[in-house]
Amino acid sequence: MFKQFRSAVAFASHLPRYREILEILIKYGFAEVLRLVVLQQLLGLGGIEVSLHAEGVLSKPLPERIRLALEELGPTFIKLGQILSSRRDLLSEEYYQELCQLQGKVPPFSIKEVYRVIKESLGVTVKKCFLAFEEIPIGSASIGQVHRAQLKDGTVVAVKVQRPNIKEVIELDLAILADIASFVSKYAPELNGLNPQGLVAEFSSVLLQELDFNHEAINIERFGKQFQYDPNIHVPLVYRDFSSSVVLTMEFISGVAVNDGRLLKKHHLSPEIIAERMTRLIYKQIFIFGFFHADPHPGNMVVMPHGVIGLYDYGMMGSFTPAFRRSIARLIIGLAQKNYEQVMRSILDMSQEGFVSDSANLLSQVEEFCDQNLAGELRDIHMGVVLTKLLELLRNNHLRMKSSFYLGIKALTQVEAIGQQLDPKLNFIMLGGSYATEVLSESYKPQRLFRVLQNLVAESIDLMEEIPQDFRLLYTRLKHGKLNIPLEHRIAPEGIEPLRKTLDSVFNRLVNALLISSLLIASSILVHSGLPPKVFGVPIIGLLGFCIGLIMGIRLAFSIWKHGGL
Repeated sequence: MFKQFRSAVAFASHLPRYREILEILIKYGFAEVLRLVVLQQLLGLGGIEVSLHAEGVLSKPLPERIRLALEELGPTFIKLGQILSSRRDLLSEEYYQELCQLQGKVPPFSIKEVYRVIKESLGVTVKKCFLAFEEIPIGSASIGQVHRAQLKDGTVVAVKVQRPNIKEVIELDLAILADIASFVSKYAPELNGLNPQGLVAEFSSVLLQELDFNHEAINIERFGKQFQYDPNIHVPLVYRDFSSSVVLTMEFISGVAVNDGRLLKKHHLSPEIIAERMTRLIYKQIFIFGFFHADPHPGNMVVMPHGVIGLYDYGMMGSFTPAFRRSIARLIIGLAQKNYEQVMRSILDMSQEGFVSDSANLLSQVEEFCDQNLAGELRDIHMGVVLTKLLELLRNNHLRMKSSFYLGIKALTQVEAIGQQLDPKLNFIMLGGSYATEVLSESYKPQRLFRVLQNLVAESIDLMEEIPQDFRLLYTRLKHGKLNIPLEHRIAPEGIEPLRKTLDSVFNRLVNALLISSLLIASSILVHSGLPPKVFGVPIIGLLGFCIGLIMGIRLAFSIWKHGGL
């Protein structure tokens, strides 16, 4: 009872934001989507008045209207769209291209608020922390903004400050998204294949991590250790003494726009070398380290002096296990060599299912896929296009990949697009082949094989020691008739609620039947007793009891019949 009351109170507190979301969605022509008319009635929001601007907004293509609606809905929904843009298994090309343009067009918040956030989180004023602090931000986004500053020793730093109250706003939106996902699952079963509740849960986890700047600081430090001896990349230092969960102070790095070939040449930098360097760096991240920057778009990269590449924004990162890296390596090599069986085995190894009911059919689809997409020279084949079409093949065979796989595809696609913009002759797949081969060759090195053999021998010896003792114990119990086989029935969380409702229904019907029986028996006794007052010689109390019992009996019978019990 208390839980339901608390849920009702929470729902009531969400109503103003619900209203705002519905107004924006209706404005962009999505009244039919998610059956919003029904939802309006449920929420009692029938009086919403919105200007549709039919000649303007509603005349735009659907993907563009979705992007505009997400931008107007605010930071949570902008992030949702940006993360969805990495899920190429869920989006067609036109939706992908549109969501990739999502930008948080949010004006900067006041410098007074910046100072307040820094003082409250670090415990000291800006003047005590920094020698100088520029009041005009160099960048402003939906979650925070960045200011250039100087530490007391003169070091130039970038200070990222979280927008005030943004956590509360995002947590409210996440709760509403969870409600919407539940609503979609219940009233739009045709969309259950997309697992809306699972997607929202995954998105919530990613976004809440991004809100914690300590998490981003850890990502920067881990990424920096990976490339500490690589002269081709620069990762900013984090200043922990001037950082918190809502303030992140890091080394200020600047340079030339990574996708501007003419500007690179003006600074005596070769676009072709930069393109190859970026390509090798993304392959190193994915294959060698398994921990990679998941959003390397031009706004997050610069080219520093001597062609060193600097990376910003480490809020969204991806990771692959060694086994998954080997599977991706086999996939890349299989695509490069047009080895159909290796491509199929790699796909199955990377999928959550691990198998397909008709492997012969999958193999024929892989052959057709390779013939259609890998017929030309490798330098003319686009990795992003191939992987996107490969995801369609996976979807058609009901195979699912882990979320990091889609982040990996997004990272590869973004780097490939920049690289081929700088160097149209860039052979992206061929450059990846050497790293894929290196990953696989590591698997067969004597040191690794020795470790595998050592672990296998150790486990085998332990097993050989345990088996005789276990068999002896089993035989002794069997011999004395004391062998017990425990049975355990596990009920999935989603299966408990229907069972509880069924038991409640059975119990309620049983109680009602007992009450009706008792009432009828008591009424019969009263009728025979002749207790006044009477109507037509029949005691009124007994007659009233009969009427109530009859009504309850008819109601119970109707309820049972309605639910298929008769």
